[in-house]
Amino acid sequence: MTPRTHRPRALLAALLAAVLLAAACGGDSGETGDQAAGGDTGGDGGNGTTCPVDALEDAEGPVDVTLWHAYVGLTNETLNDMADAYNGSQDRVRIQVENQGASYEELLRKYRQGIPSRELPGIGIMEDTNTQFLADSGTIVPAGDCAEADGYDGYEDFAPGVVDFYSVDGVLQPASFNVSTVLLYYNRDHFEAAGLDPDSPPETLDEMIEYARQIKAAGVVDRPVVLNMQPWFIEFWLTGAGASLVGNDNGRGEGATTESAFDSDTTRDLFQKLKTMQDDGLLNPVPGTEGQFDHYFAIGLEQSSMTIETSTAVTTINSVLEGNLDPAELGLEGELPPIDVNVDAGPFPGLEGPGEGQLGGGVWYITNTTPPEVQAAAWDFIKYVNEPENQAQWHLQGSYLPVRQATVDSAEVQDFWTNTRPGRWLQVAYDGLQKVDPDHPGPQIGPYTETRSAVRSALDALLFGGVDVDGAITEADRTITEALESYADENF
Repeated sequence: MTPRTHRPRALLAALLAAVLLAAACGGDSGETGDQAAGGDTGGDGGNGTTCPVDALEDAEGPVDVTLWHAYVGLTNETLNDMADAYNGSQDRVRIQVENQGASYEELLRKYRQGIPSRELPGIGIMEDTNTQFLADSGTIVPAGDCAEADGYDGYEDFAPGVVDFYSVDGVLQPASFNVSTVLLYYNRDHFEAAGLDPDSPPETLDEMIEYARQIKAAGVVDRPVVLNMQPWFIEFWLTGAGASLVGNDNGRGEGATTESAFDSDTTRDLFQKLKTMQDDGLLNPVPGTEGQFDHYFAIGLEQSSMTIETSTAVTTINSVLEGNLDPAELGLEGELPPIDVNVDAGPFPGLEGPGEGQLGGGVWYITNTTPPEVQAAAWDFIKYVNEPENQAQWHLQGSYLPVRQATVDSAEVQDFWTNTRPGRWLQVAYDGLQKVDPDHPGPQIGPYTETRSAVRSALDALLFGGVDVDGAITEADRTITEALESYADENF
């Protein structure tokens, strides 16, 4: 079977790129026991704060809570719908949603700027990588404190890997979670043209390489795999294989983390695979720069057969494929042309098995820089967000994965998974979420930005700079250690 032809191809590819980029923007630590099989949700949060959950009772008039976020598209719409529904359900609190840009980086810059003056929102939906930094900043109320003060047992129903991932020193930090993972997006027609079963996508990176060889040998496309070389791909592969990015139990041990663990046999094996794929003409790597979408063009124009991207793109992709997406949601005018790229989704091809990786997404923090009644009001709204039916709304409309078992078990979600294409794709992503090891959920790093920058530089050096595996990894390992030492010395 030969690949389909499309018209107009360039316009369709540009549209698909806009869709995926919009879906991706804003939307890419612990001990188990009697705490929902996750980190202890209560305690002092490591910074001596408490949560004034009773302060709302004595407040005069409605309490205004500002919420900062960086969502766009359907995710932004879902967030505003939920805030409006909450505001209409009671008269004690008014949530004011404010967009602070189109990326988590912009949002973090705004938050950092507000720390010295303590001019911060009541709630910030920040990137998951900011957990250690925010805990060290002394500007947030750990959700574990609020749960303990309020007698809240909702977190007992949350996935243990999620609670552990977002705990610092055994105490849960963010109060709610918009969790995502990654999926393999692939062209079914290309698989069939190469004699591959489109219902059996590759389950490991090695299998992905073999599929690519077969597609290339069949003359379907020249470079079957296109990857946006983001550093978080490396984190997913390493975490899924049980390897660490930094020392001190991947940053989750006692005391300061001051050494990198990036230079490992697992990392070297991974980098060698990527380099071999490039040398053999199987991989088209594109630099992992902000706003990069060349890999989307490659899929939309059918120049490549496989890519890896966030699961949050699922509902938006499906809306475009079915022709029922409002162009205004993407900032476009006029009608959308039909798209018939035969895309499907499969589990993230891990180093050792399918779906083996870690978490990603946005998480909700309550700040302690506002009056007590605002903190209490923020906690009240987030409890509303955490209700199973509202978690289902995040899943069905925003593509975020359900983290409450009650949400998973609901008839609405089960029907969505069974009878719809986006539901089937998101169930694949949810299965990957279930594979996150609570004892090794992923790194916890204070200087996360600097660490990811070092990994990105290593990928660029390897794939675009002519540096060998040893040189790329050694330099990144040194840079990460320097960043960790500096962070520890400066004590945030």
